[in-house]
Amino acid sequence: MLACPAEAHDWYPFECCGGMDCAPAMSVEQLPNFALHVTSVHGKVIIPATFPRRESKDGRVHICMRAKGDGVMRPICIFMPPSQ
Repeated sequence: MLACPAEAHDWYPFECCGGMDCAPAMSVEQLPNFALHVTSVHGKVIIPATFPRRESKDGRVHICMRAKGDGVMRPICIFMPPSQ
């Protein structure tokens, strides 16, 4: 049997991705207040400058987000490359 390459989801912690809420970022924009505007297949979210960051396992930005009751996305976890 051939082994398949591990997908990013294999390393997302359960507390970040209980319902498949994580994905690689498609775009990351730094805002003037040092917050980040991040887009993934799940939507768009603002990451406050003080939001805790975790180290990405593949050198890419990954974001975990869920919609609040009003439909606005809220960040759960963000994974950043070690240099950022």
